[in-house]
Amino acid sequence: MRRYNLITNKEHILEMINEFKRVKPDVIFFDTETDGLHIRNSKPFLLQLGFQGDDLNIYEVDRLETPELFKQTVLTMYKLASKCEYLCGHNVKFDLHMLANVDLPCNITNVTDTMIRIRAAHDALTPENGGPSLGLKEYATQYLTRDAKMHEHQLAAERQSIAKEYNVKLKAKMYAVDRQWTLKYLDDYFKDVLNSVDTLPENVKHIYLEWYNEIPEEIRHNMTLGKVESEDIPYTLLNKETLREYAAYDIVYTAGIYYQTKKAIIARDTWEQVKREEAVLLPCWRMERCGFYMNKEYIKESTKTMSEYLLQQRNKLYDLVGEVLSPSQNARVKDILINKYGMNVASTGKDALARMYDELKATQPDAEVVKFIGLIQELRTLEKWYATYLLRLVKEMKKGDRIYTQINQVGTVSGRVTSDFQQFPKFGINKDDDTPLFNPRNMIMITPGYKGLAYLDYSQIELRLQALYTILVGSPDLNLCRAYMPYKCKTIVDDGSIGCGQHQYHFEDFDYTNPEHIKHAYDWKWYLEENPETEWVPTDVHAATTHVAFPDLDMHSDEFKKLRSKVGKRVNFAKNYGAQFNRIKVMFPDYDDETIHRIDDAYYKAFPGVKKYHEYCYDLVLTSPYAVNLFGVKYYGLSGHKLINCLVQGSGAYFLKEKICALDKYIQENKLKSRMQMQIHDEICFEIYPGEEKHIAEFKKIMQKFDDAYVPLVAELEWSTTTWGEKKEVELDEV
Repeated sequence: MRRYNLITNKEHILEMINEFKRVKPDVIFFDTETDGLHIRNSKPFLLQLGFQGDDLNIYEVDRLETPELFKQTVLTMYKLASKCEYLCGHNVKFDLHMLANVDLPCNITNVTDTMIRIRAAHDALTPENGGPSLGLKEYATQYLTRDAKMHEHQLAAERQSIAKEYNVKLKAKMYAVDRQWTLKYLDDYFKDVLNSVDTLPENVKHIYLEWYNEIPEEIRHNMTLGKVESEDIPYTLLNKETLREYAAYDIVYTAGIYYQTKKAIIARDTWEQVKREEAVLLPCWRMERCGFYMNKEYIKESTKTMSEYLLQQRNKLYDLVGEVLSPSQNARVKDILINKYGMNVASTGKDALARMYDELKATQPDAEVVKFIGLIQELRTLEKWYATYLLRLVKEMKKGDRIYTQINQVGTVSGRVTSDFQQFPKFGINKDDDTPLFNPRNMIMITPGYKGLAYLDYSQIELRLQALYTILVGSPDLNLCRAYMPYKCKTIVDDGSIGCGQHQYHFEDFDYTNPEHIKHAYDWKWYLEENPETEWVPTDVHAATTHVAFPDLDMHSDEFKKLRSKVGKRVNFAKNYGAQFNRIKVMFPDYDDETIHRIDDAYYKAFPGVKKYHEYCYDLVLTSPYAVNLFGVKYYGLSGHKLINCLVQGSGAYFLKEKICALDKYIQENKLKSRMQMQIHDEICFEIYPGEEKHIAEFKKIMQKFDDAYVPLVAELEWSTTTWGEKKEVELDEV
C-alpha cells in the first residue's frame, strides 16, 4: 500500500517530518522528473521522495509552482536521510546532478543506488544470457509487477499525440509546396550525415523553418533534424496529474527493488560488492560534473574538412559505379560485387569486406574492385565518425564549452566501468593519401587556466593480474611472471665492508611475497636463476606466443614483428578472455586448421601456468556456486569459460574503483583545484592546476599501492598541454 501527498505549503513539510519521526525508517527513496537528460544543463521540475511506515509514504513537490517549497523539501530530505542508513535512488547520480543544477548539491555521503543492488542480488549474467535488466521499469516488470510500465505507456501515448500534432502541420505545409517531400522522404533526407536544413531546396527550407520556429523552445531543444519524435516532448508539457502518478510509482518501484534485492544480498552475502560500489558513487559523480573542455575551433574546422572529403570520396564512388550509392546499402553493394566485378560474396559486413580487400590488394592491387571495396570501407568509417563525434559535438557546443557523460559503474557483470568516452578511438583517421584528416581526441583540450592534462595509465594491468592468478592457483607461470617481475631470479646484496676497502656479497633470491623485492623489481639488477651471468629482461608476452606458433621465424625479422602484432597479441588477449579453437579460427580465416591448432596451442605452451588457472576456473564452477575476486566481490552463476575473464577483469575493475576513491579523498583533503575527469579503460585522467604539479607523484603513488601484491602494478604517466590526442609519455620531472 502507498500514501500519496503533494507538498503545497510548509505545513505539509512539517507533517512529513513528524511522520518520519514516528515511523523511524531506515531508508529514504527519491527521484526527480526533469526537463531533459543532460547532466549539467537539464533541471528538475518535480521531486518525489518516500519512506516505509505503516504504508509507503510518498511526497511530491513541484519546483515550477512552488520553488521555495521545493528547496526546503530537498534540504529537509538531506537532513532526514542523514539520520537513516541510506538515501536511495535508481541511477542516483543523475538525480543528484539534477538537484545540484538548481544549487541543491547533496551534502551527505550515505547514498546508494538500486542498480548496485540489482547487480549484487543476481547471477553475473547479462540480460541476453538470462540476467536482470538494470532499467527501473524493466526490472520492476520482471520481478515486481507486470503492470510496472502502465503509467509510462500513458505518458508515451501523450507524447506521441503531441508529436503527431506538430508533424501533421509539417506534412500539410510541405505537401502544399512539393508533394515529393513527405515525412518519410524528409527523414530519409536527413539520414544522410551531410544533409542539414541549409542544404534543403530553398522553397522546402522556407517552409521547414517556418514550421520549426513555431515549435516551443523546450521541444526544439531536444530535437535533431527532421520531424518531431515523441522522445523530444519534455515531461514538463504533459498532463500533471498523469505525470505525478507516474512519478509516485517510481518511488514504489525503487523501494520495492531495494527491499526485494536486500533479501538476496543477505542470502548471498554480497555486501562487499555493495559497499565498494557505494564508496565510488560520489567520486564518480564528481568526475561526471567535471566534464571536458571542447576545442571549438578544431571541431568547426574538422566538420568542414570532413564534410568536404566525404563528398569527394562519394563522387569517386559515383564515378566507379555510375550511381548514387550509400555504403550502408549492403544488398546493393553485394549485387555490384557479384554482377559488376564477378566476385563470390556471401556477406558485405565489416570483417568479410576487410578479408576480401586484403586478399585482392595482395594479388591485384590496381584492380577497380579493390578501389571499390576500399571506398566502401572508408566511407562507412567516415560517416560513422562524422555522425558519432562531430555532429554530436556540434550540437553539444550549443549548450556550453564542455561535454559531459555518465559513468556506468555497474554496466558490466564483472564491474568494469563503461562510458561514452571509452569508445573514443586512440588514433585519428587519415585521407587516402595518408595525410591526417580527423582525430576525435583532439576535440578535448585543456581548460583555460589549467596547466596540463595528466593521464596515469596502468601498464597491462589485466595481464599482470593474470600472472598473479597463476601464483594464487599454485602454478606460477615462468614466462608471464617474468614479463612483470624478476621471478626465479637473483640479485647481489652488499653485506658491507670487511676491511681494506673490500665488501662481502651474497646472492638473494627474488621473493614476490617480500614488499622490498616488489618495490625494487625494476631498479635493482636481477640475474636469471638458471643462468646467473644473464641479467633479467622482461619477457615480451606477445613475442613469446608468436615464437611458439612460428618457431622457424627469426624473432628479429620484419615478418616476425608483423606476426607478433597480427597473431601473438590478438591471441593472447583472446585466450585471456577464454577464447577456444573455433573462436581463434574465426579470427584468422586465412590460415588452415593445422596452423590454427598451432596458434591455439601456442598460448598454453608459452604460458602453461595460465592453463592451470583456466583449469582452476572450470573446476571451481563445478564445486562452488560462486567465485570471489581479489577484492571480495562474488560472482554467481558463471560458466568456467566466463569466469576465466571475469575474475581477472573484475579484480582490475575493483582495484581501479578503490583507487578512484583514494584519489578523490586525497584531492578533497588537500583542497586541490586539480581534478579527476574520467576513468577511461585502465587510465585515470586529470586536469592539473598550476602550482599543483607535485601532486601527480602522489597520484601515481596512490595508484600503484597494492598491499601484499605479488606482481608490481605500474601506472605510466602521459602529459599534454594542448589536447587529449597529443598526450606524450613523460617522466615526473618533465611536468
